[in-house]
Amino acid sequence: MAVAVVLFHCGVGWIYNVAVSGVTFFFISSTFLLAMRHPFERITASGYRHFVISHATRIYPLHWLGLALLIALAMFFTGEPVNWGATALSALLLHSWSPVHDVHYGLNPVAWYLCALLFCYLIYPFMARWLGRCRLWVKALLAVILAAVLGTVLLPLDIPRREAVFVNPLSHVLDITVGLTYIHLYHVLKRRVPQVGFGTATLIEAAALLSLATVIAVNMATTWIRPWEDVIIWLLPQGAILVVLAWLGGQEGAIGRILLWRPLQWLGGISFEMYVLQFVAFQLFGYVIAPLAAHLGWQAYGLVEWFALPLLVPLSWAVNRWFSRPLNAYFKRKLSTPVVQ
Repeated sequence: MAVAVVLFHCGVGWIYNVAVSGVTFFFISSTFLLAMRHPFERITASGYRHFVISHATRIYPLHWLGLALLIALAMFFTGEPVNWGATALSALLLHSWSPVHDVHYGLNPVAWYLCALLFCYLIYPFMARWLGRCRLWVKALLAVILAAVLGTVLLPLDIPRREAVFVNPLSHVLDITVGLTYIHLYHVLKRRVPQVGFGTATLIEAAALLSLATVIAVNMATTWIRPWEDVIIWLLPQGAILVVLAWLGGQEGAIGRILLWRPLQWLGGISFEMYVLQFVAFQLFGYVIAPLAAHLGWQAYGLVEWFALPLLVPLSWAVNRWFSRPLNAYFKRKLSTPVVQ
């Protein structure tokens, strides 16, 4: 899904629905995985500071690196002045709170997600403890109410104002609630549904993916659900994929086994870097690769979708190998206060 987002930003229009639905998946899966690792009953007040810092240190350094590279490329190749006010807000990951387009998208347009994700990390312990002891139907009802409220706010708005609401971190309280609902559903399935064989697991996985394909097909063929595409239509199919793949962990069908293929695991391991650094790759193509190709007699302008991944994958691997992983290991050693009892 991260690759789909990259290709969409390159201009590959046919992958739009997968990319948009992928953003929903990023948020609900983040909460889902947080709840797996940090169940509400184990989070303590004394561990909250450690919890926040440990997650912030996974976001800020990579974000600052991407921002610094984009600033350097812009200043070196264009000489255009940098909007330092908007850039400062972006560096602090406060920019997606702004309704101004050039601020909340800014120098690195995809960094709005990091701002919203950091907010989700900040409020997750409180949301988890508040909803943790609630019944499944209570969580589901709250998710429906939040979706209705968000839809009521978004639907009358034109695109610029609609985008400003969607990138605002408060909009993604819905995703946190949905993620906590799905982790509850996952635990219910794990306790009550017996183990299944390979064939049955494959059919269940295929059904989950088919639910997403069906929504995409309907969204492409009609216009009646399109106004809801950044509110609710992806929550059910992406949730089905998330819950099914987690529930079948250890008893995967064909699709689950494909996803466990080592090259795909490796790609998943650098996907966060790919997401954050994608516009660095686009700028490298525009400022370096395309002019060099034109100098050699080959017009590569407009072919960014062919060059983005070959540039982005090795760049992301190198940053992951020599920047993210060493820093994560360093902060893990330094942050010795336990998160849980």
